[in-house]
Amino acid sequence: MTSIERLDPTDDEQFAAYHAVYAAGHAEEWDQPYTAREQRAELLQDAPHLDIRGFLARDGSGTAVGMGYIEMPQKDNLDLGYIDVVVLPEHRRQGHGTAVLARLDEVATSAGRHTLFAEVRWDVDQDGSGHTAFAEAMGFRRDLVDAHRVLTLPADLPAAPPRDGYTLVSWRGPCPEEWIDQYAHLLTLIVQEAPSGDYPLENEFFDRARVRSDEQLLVAQGRVMQVVAAVSPDGILAGHTQLVFSETDPQDAYQWDTLVLRDHRGHGLGLTLKVQAMEEAADLLGSRRHVHTFNAASNAPMIAVNEKMGYRQVGWLGEYVRTT
Repeated sequence: MTSIERLDPTDDEQFAAYHAVYAAGHAEEWDQPYTAREQRAELLQDAPHLDIRGFLARDGSGTAVGMGYIEMPQKDNLDLGYIDVVVLPEHRRQGHGTAVLARLDEVATSAGRHTLFAEVRWDVDQDGSGHTAFAEAMGFRRDLVDAHRVLTLPADLPAAPPRDGYTLVSWRGPCPEEWIDQYAHLLTLIVQEAPSGDYPLENEFFDRARVRSDEQLLVAQGRVMQVVAAVSPDGILAGHTQLVFSETDPQDAYQWDTLVLRDHRGHGLGLTLKVQAMEEAADLLGSRRHVHTFNAASNAPMIAVNEKMGYRQVGWLGEYVRTT
């Protein structure tokens, strides 16, 4: 029998059990879980744009055997709940994952959500995994496939200075006031500008308050984000990239969003932005071993940029959806 309890992230003992299960379920090579500090800060955030809830599963003896969480956007995609379900490897195939998923589905339904969205990984030389088999058995369908690539450090990066009249600005910490509204606009466009699956995802809501909220979350998580943005000859932010470092993960760095507006493509800005971010963050990269990035498998231009920088593919990440 499985019991499901709502997580109180301020409860040290309960959260330790929750994160231990989560980390054990993401222990495969190249599957990098959030550290305890990162995950706890995310669960504790009080943000008007997001409702996030965690759940811990125990077996009949009271042992923590599974966990799950659901994130429900409050400003966009109001029919959607982003979820993760993890069961300790030695306790799988006993109904615990099904029980956790059922609870998440109940939460989503009570909040008026009809679609669950999950990310499921498998190795680069495989067509699927036990994770994908569970998702498909639970009625999820594969909507989009992302390629997970890794750059081994130190890296010999190509020269990619800005050209055609474009210039670069960079920052760590708070976005400069002069750029914050344009930066927020860029952040809203990732969904519509990047390749997507059949499910009609809406643009994610960003304004200056959301940008500042996310910056505060990074501090609470012990993360540092190096941002580099391209400025067009007429003074408009034409694109940006984000390179993220965690104080509690000394081995890895993460390439997050990279976007160049359609009207400004064809000037090599994708490569310029990524290379410049690496150069700006050289002091943070010195002790790291890998940089991770994910791109839609169909995003040929960005994959070409990554491969030119020396990234190699190590896995796949499927975006799975289930609509009731």
